[in-house]
Amino acid sequence: MKKFFSLMAAMAILLSVTAFVGCSDDSKRSKYTIEGTLDAANRTINAKMELDFYNDTQSELETLAFHLYPNAYKEGGSLTGADTSAAFSQGKSFGGIDVSGVTVDGKEARFEIEGDIMTVAIPAVMPTQRTSVSMNFSVLLPQAAHRLGYLEGKYNLGNWYPVLCAFDTEWKTHPYYVFGDPFDSTVADYRVSLSYPEELKAVSTGGVGENGVLNVSADNVRDFAVVIGDFNIKSANVNGIKINYCTEGEEDYTPLITEAITFFSDMFGNYAYKEYSVVKTAFYSGGMEYPALCYISDVLDEKAAEEVIIHETAHQWWYAAVGNDQVNEAWLDEGLTEYSTTVFYEKHPDYGVKRESRIADSLTSYSLYCEIYAHGEQQPMRKCVGDYVNNAEYTFNAYVRGQIMLDSTRILIGDGAFFDGLKLYYKLYSGKVAKAEDFVGAMEKASGRNLQSYFEGWLSGKAHLYSVS
Repeated sequence: MKKFFSLMAAMAILLSVTAFVGCSDDSKRSKYTIEGTLDAANRTINAKMELDFYNDTQSELETLAFHLYPNAYKEGGSLTGADTSAAFSQGKSFGGIDVSGVTVDGKEARFEIEGDIMTVAIPAVMPTQRTSVSMNFSVLLPQAAHRLGYLEGKYNLGNWYPVLCAFDTEWKTHPYYVFGDPFDSTVADYRVSLSYPEELKAVSTGGVGENGVLNVSADNVRDFAVVIGDFNIKSANVNGIKINYCTEGEEDYTPLITEAITFFSDMFGNYAYKEYSVVKTAFYSGGMEYPALCYISDVLDEKAAEEVIIHETAHQWWYAAVGNDQVNEAWLDEGLTEYSTTVFYEKHPDYGVKRESRIADSLTSYSLYCEIYAHGEQQPMRKCVGDYVNNAEYTFNAYVRGQIMLDSTRILIGDGAFFDGLKLYYKLYSGKVAKAEDFVGAMEKASGRNLQSYFEGWLSGKAHLYSVS
């Protein structure tokens, strides 16, 4: 997700307190089939989902755990209990999800829901085995400019269906935290059919709908999002990739999107999907990334919209293709994405934004943050987003400090090794979930240097920026 943290913005925060890369063996992926209908008048989605689950863990499983992210929007949920006034401009509005008719391999199954986590009992499934889980679900959209919500004629369907939790010796059942992008998911194959009012347009991870029906597929993606509204869709094509810019206005950002896709493909590795859609919609922050699709806020001015589009497009490499645990290692995608944006500006001087200026702004704003808010102390970058006390702390450690660390790494090992390391990291972990040690390993292999203590200093918070920069 894109946030702004220029020097002035930082001071304000302080003072206010389906050919894809990766695993090509689809026999080893889970498969979601979702069929549903948008009831626009009542802001609801009624759907049926079947999950063909593939056990890619090393464990025998007797339960499956699902995130029910829409329940964060229920009265008393994590998002409605926090200060989310920017998203709920029309006043408090609640959402949620109801699940019924759960079956496993055609037989009625026992399931439990606690908050935004659902567990389903299943007959024991050994590694590499499959089982089929079906369920009905109904989602109520809050009136909100959020990942999930309805506002001003636009329906945002982000994190809207029951999705498997990630697994690491056990199911990772973290809640929907207020700060950051609290998501952690592995890739799967999707078949989605969704009906909606014919006068609207639907844009999704799998492509664009027609005549009131979205009927698409997307393979090897870690999420599936949809936006529905009265959009003008402007399209282009670059290297066989279809580009869509969706807006209610007349502006056209397809040249910028095309430029960004081309540049990042050259710098890091080929774009992973057949299509990419940028959707201008009601959203409280700058933008939000999903595989093959992103939101940009409809209140941004031209310069801000440009930056958000570049940032969210870079997320197609760092989060969408190369996944990471955004809950516990948020810097790994946000820091990389923010620095990728800086590199784009550096290599495209016509936009009038210099690398030196962006790094200087980051250093200045972070130093002020430490002095004014953090009382001279540095927080570890390796931190759960649920442990941050406010959005400023999250932003400065995941985005700002992540960018400074990466620029310092580039200076330390040189341009050649740094960008070779990024290409290697992308090549090795596309379609997978990478960890910090995987990124460090790629940089070490590319540079031929031992960088363990260097990165540990940054991630633990023990390194002082003043000496590094």
